[in-house]
Amino acid sequence: MNFSEIVREVLAEHAVGPERPTPASLARCLASEADRYLERVRFDPHHYVRHPVLLWEDWEVMVIGWEAGQITPIHDHRGVLGGMVILSGTVVEERFTVPKELPQLADSRVRPEGDLSETGPTVLHRLMPRSRSVSLHIYRPPLRTMGIWDPREGFQEIRASTFEVGDEVLARAVAARTTAAPVA
Repeated sequence: MNFSEIVREVLAEHAVGPERPTPASLARCLASEADRYLERVRFDPHHYVRHPVLLWEDWEVMVIGWEAGQITPIHDHRGVLGGMVILSGTVVEERFTVPKELPQLADSRVRPEGDLSETGPTVLHRLMPRSRSVSLHIYRPPLRTMGIWDPREGFQEIRASTFEVGDEVLARAVAARTTAAPVA
């Protein structure tokens, strides 16, 4: 099975459980599986790299490879729910309120490896890695656009959510099998 098929199987299994799955609950569940693909994540010194994993029914799963010092614009998810887990490294997440139509910093958190962040439909935030990092993101419904904000001028534009690499990098990858050590 490739990574995309494994993610689809996990989503399908959770869809029939007693509790309705959220992007955050599924991000936590998929983190250990995603760890098996970290060596395939691509990095770029000029911009973080979004890797598509799965676009299925009303879910979207992606992995982002970050270099230290890269930063997202302040952005919203246009009403989409999200969950993010840090697979490696450390990422700072800043969240903003919008009094008088200008973003004001409301909270700043260091998110170390293994930390989970949940974004509701009205969250306005930005992400900044402190070191080379990898994060897993799950959205429901799929994240097709983002609202981009400027701290001095307010709302700027609606921008399409795009990927910097094709699905062959992670989605269709098959993790190397691990073999158990012989018992002495």
